[in-house]
Amino acid sequence: MKKKLAVIAAILGIVSMGSMVSAKDMEITPGYYDVDFTKYDFIDTSLNTIQFPQGSASFEPFFKKLDTLVFENRGKVRILHIGGSHLQADVISGRIREHLVKEYPGASAGRGFVFPYSAARTNTPASYASYYKGIWDKNKNVQHEITKPLGLLGIAISTRDPRAEITLLLDKYNTEPIWGETSFRVFGYSDSNDVEPVLRIDSMDVFGTFDASSQSYVFTSPRPIDTIQIAFRWADTTKQAEVAAFITDSLYKDSVARADSLARVADSLRMDSLGITPPASSAQQMAQAVAADSMFQGDCEDVLDTNCLNRDEDLQAALDSAAADTVPPRPHFTLTGILAENNAPGITYTNVGINGAKVSNYFEETCPLFEKEMSYYKPDLVIFAIGINDANVDVFNDKAFREDYDMLIKRIRKVSPKTAFIFETNNDSYRKVRKKKYVQHPNGEVARKAFFMLADKHKAGVWDKFSIMGGLGSMAKWEKADLAKKDKVHFKTAGYQLLGDMFYKALMQAYFDHIASLPAEAPVVAQAKPAATPTPAPTPKTIPAASSVAPKTPTPSAKTASSTATASATAPAAAPANAKAAAAIQAKVAAPAPTAAPAKKEVAAKQPAEKTVAPPQMPKLAAAAHKDVPMPEVVKQTAQPAQPKIQIPLKPQAQAAESPTTPTPSATDSK
Repeated sequence: MKKKLAVIAAILGIVSMGSMVSAKDMEITPGYYDVDFTKYDFIDTSLNTIQFPQGSASFEPFFKKLDTLVFENRGKVRILHIGGSHLQADVISGRIREHLVKEYPGASAGRGFVFPYSAARTNTPASYASYYKGIWDKNKNVQHEITKPLGLLGIAISTRDPRAEITLLLDKYNTEPIWGETSFRVFGYSDSNDVEPVLRIDSMDVFGTFDASSQSYVFTSPRPIDTIQIAFRWADTTKQAEVAAFITDSLYKDSVARADSLARVADSLRMDSLGITPPASSAQQMAQAVAADSMFQGDCEDVLDTNCLNRDEDLQAALDSAAADTVPPRPHFTLTGILAENNAPGITYTNVGINGAKVSNYFEETCPLFEKEMSYYKPDLVIFAIGINDANVDVFNDKAFREDYDMLIKRIRKVSPKTAFIFETNNDSYRKVRKKKYVQHPNGEVARKAFFMLADKHKAGVWDKFSIMGGLGSMAKWEKADLAKKDKVHFKTAGYQLLGDMFYKALMQAYFDHIASLPAEAPVVAQAKPAATPTPAPTPKTIPAASSVAPKTPTPSAKTASSTATASATAPAAAPANAKAAAAIQAKVAAPAPTAAPAKKEVAAKQPAEKTVAPPQMPKLAAAAHKDVPMPEVVKQTAQPAQPKIQIPLKPQAQAAESPTTPTPSATDSK
């Protein structure tokens, strides 16, 4: 138990190290929590906990998986964070993921689910970049008309373009490489199985294995990579090359025609401003130009309607399809998601979010492939952040809201019955009643109560974001503090990161409480050898342990040695108090002597140090509990007596010598 407490103390040292590092370090390194809450007096930090209305028993499977990872460096822990626009932006979820993979180096088991959102002409999560080539159609679970089956991510893109490619740069915004993925599962399907994705690595095409049961293609990279580049190969490669050449030529001609059309319209406007009436032939030409240009603008009736032209999705879709639709029918592929992982033990943290999504948008009717794709991820913890759009109505039906969540939870439990759930209550928000006029949205408190009722029913946890923020009307204070946007619904990057910091601390505190509640472990005692044997004590036996760090057994006193010898004469070595102890401690016990006198000799004699197993990668802090294992530098600077609770320093003081820094990736504001 002392060893476990030492590990907890080391971890708590990291989390509460704000006062032990320089201000510069704290500004740019995640996890150091350089937050002066005196200027955010509207935030109630005392409520920053995971509350368990029915106790935390349902979290034991999740916590035990973390135990196995932390103390034995085995297994994978998968977390799913699902919501709306807050989660599509991936700033709050990205911040939590950043803590896990940067503060515990080597803890990443992969990036999880990713998607080329740019091909759907919507914002890509702030933690990575996506690019695309070719013409793509999109389907999202928030659309009124959905023509393609959707999966876990609630989004799909489809293409018939032979030039189509997608690229994801996972380390685009990281100063140092974090991701090294070796296993990829591309979820998607071809209407007639005449086109398939290929993974491009070092200019080489790697073909995957098609898994018909999951409608996915499985790829294995020969080396860890952080760039996912996927092209699409037709069965008829000759036709693919011919169609690609045709589309390229057609788009070039159409772009020239469109530029000429806009030039004619501009000339007409200049003539109007000068009071010059164009001749009939010119007017007719202008009308033809406007008509020709309108075909590129979708539903825009007036080519000069800037509001219509600025709708990028309609504009881009119409421009792309103008030439492509003239081509005869050809192979078609739909992509619904990419799961990127590696073979190492660690944590995978996936964010799922579509701008404007409600709970019902993840139902069977819109996302029929939801369970099928989730079965290859099987989250140990699901964090629910859906609800802000459900409650953004004049009359909020909290009963229907809870029933919607019941249905979604049923879908998840069908795949992963032991999944733990945490509900995030909605953030406070305002609604716009007229231009530049906002009023407090009264549904925030109603939704908050609904989340607690859900947690009580499903034995889940609650992170009460609404109350932590300051309750009703607090969003205006967050905006004034430059933490929230003017729409009084979304946050700025600093606000999202602050929420991510606080959630991470609350989650870690819940886990530390679990570790502290573990039962004490009985020591493992070896049998004594006959006193007549003059030979040195044999090499001590070891027991495979959960922790890879072997704790030293304190030198036995004369009294202890005597009592141990007596017990050994009549019974074999004592077993651990329970099976958990045998898996958690690697004991080193010297052979005790039968009398007190020899025990004194044993104190003077030192056994050669036994070679210990390498400390676990997640976290490496366990090594700090054993004096023979070098303590990581960051722990050396922060190892202090364990605090009963995680504390956020109000006024951190800089050290004379700066601690090593880890730059954080930049993130743009969510839109």
